[in-house]
Amino acid sequence: MLIFWGSAVGGIVLAINWARLKGRNPVKRELLEKSLKQRLERGDLSREAYDQKLAALKDSD
Repeated sequence: MLIFWGSAVGGIVLAINWARLKGRNPVKRELLEKSLKQRLERGDLSREAYDQKLAALKDSD
């Protein structure tokens, strides 16, 4: 009985930790900024879209 409840509580704790980590972005901000700059230089993004995405990235910190 103790093993059952221990595994049930452990499973809940693991599920909560997994859900917390899932919402985080594992990519560093510098890499995202570099990618945005490259997309701007290639013409994939307009200057307005670049500025909006960069501002959103800075606001997320």
